[in-house]
Amino acid sequence: MKANLLYGAAIWTFLSAAAFFSGCSDDDAYKDVDGQSPTLELTSDHVRTLTGYEFKIAGKITDKDGIRSIQLKCAELYLDKTIDLLSIHPTPLYEYDLDYGFTIPAKTAGDNFTVNIVVTDLGGRQTQSEVLITMDGDYTLPKLELYSPSANGANLVLSEGTSLTVMFVATDDKGLDYLEVVVPELEISNRVEADENSLLQCIYTNSISFPSDKTGTYKMIMRAVDLLGNVGEIECNVLVSKVKNYGEMYLVDFEGTTNSLLTANDVWGIPMPIEHTGNFTYKARYYSAASGTPIRFVSNKGNFNVCFGDDKNAPGKLTGISEDVQPIILPEKGYYEIVMNTEESTYTVKKYTPDDEPLREGSDQVAYNPKDGGREEYKFKLGLVGDGFEGAPGWDNPTSRVYSLTQETDNPYIFTAELVFSKAAYLDCTITPYHPWGWWESPSWRFDGANERFVPGDAVPNSKKYVSKGTYTFIFDTHLCQSKLLKK
Repeated sequence: MKANLLYGAAIWTFLSAAAFFSGCSDDDAYKDVDGQSPTLELTSDHVRTLTGYEFKIAGKITDKDGIRSIQLKCAELYLDKTIDLLSIHPTPLYEYDLDYGFTIPAKTAGDNFTVNIVVTDLGGRQTQSEVLITMDGDYTLPKLELYSPSANGANLVLSEGTSLTVMFVATDDKGLDYLEVVVPELEISNRVEADENSLLQCIYTNSISFPSDKTGTYKMIMRAVDLLGNVGEIECNVLVSKVKNYGEMYLVDFEGTTNSLLTANDVWGIPMPIEHTGNFTYKARYYSAASGTPIRFVSNKGNFNVCFGDDKNAPGKLTGISEDVQPIILPEKGYYEIVMNTEESTYTVKKYTPDDEPLREGSDQVAYNPKDGGREEYKFKLGLVGDGFEGAPGWDNPTSRVYSLTQETDNPYIFTAELVFSKAAYLDCTITPYHPWGWWESPSWRFDGANERFVPGDAVPNSKKYVSKGTYTFIFDTHLCQSKLLKK
């Protein structure tokens, strides 16, 4: 009996010793490497903020023995946070990026506070630091108002110079630090410092010089930076080219260069606006009513100051040199597509046949109402409804009283009418099929007075156009969706 007790006691003594040595083995896993305190490198020891906003305490923590925890405390802000890395990570961390966010309570009283930071390593050694929190933050970005160039960008033509005027005004509620203009791809940078006289409003005006041997499209950034590093920016593209990239281009279809032959402001269609498909590239679709029609292109619908056409010194090439321009001749009657590139001095002319079916004046139509079984046969006709000219049906049940358009015999896509304005008035109209019950049928086109064109549907931002007293010929091409209003 006594021997058994002694044997049991020996067993427990062995197990206790094993546990003791096992515990020592765990401690050995966290044994000192250099015995030094942790290193804490704060991103900033001064943070400016405002009540209701979140601020960040950030920095880099390193320790060769392993980091145990980070504690952040500030009694006035009710901040008491311990980041226990041992409970979060299964293995010791020797580096840690601190990035702790905290929102200042809305009712916090006081202008400045101190956050104490204590970092503890696995050996129990500590490093302490402080971050000053002040209530003078700025979360409002500077505002910029751009005057030159426009927000749509600029086209710098090297033949006219290599400098681009840039002007903008920056404002900030707390204070500006500097303004700058940069073109990253060309390594262009120009900076203007704000001073005590321009802290709240600063004007940037300068000429930015571009290299004369580098054409292309470049991003230009106008930037304002305030005293706390908030940044306001406007970006635009600057096209640097040998020739100007005109935003608008018009087709002229008559001989001569007399400006008076072009339509005045109260009529439209001569010259005809064409499509700007890309930098320096334009596409025109046009109906030549006879063989041998001469066409050229102008950048302003009111004059021939900038005119493009066939180069008489190099037929088949495009030129904008006034003394060398001759008309491009469309050899036959019919529809054409003309594509040109003013930078490459090229153009192509292609005759084509429309693939859409023309509307047929006088074709049989049926008005049918499935609700009551009503039915009425009638003939198709296209007409104008709206206001402005003599005989206009107005907007009260107008499709039953359309002002009829006449379909041309030799081109069924073209409809015409004579419009009389007994006095100056605003034309406000829609092209639509007649319907005996006043229903709106398709297709229809709404007049866009701001751009002097008819567009499919019924929604346009500005439907009216001022027209002087007189008698006019109205022409509409349903295939090209092009119109003319010409004074007789």
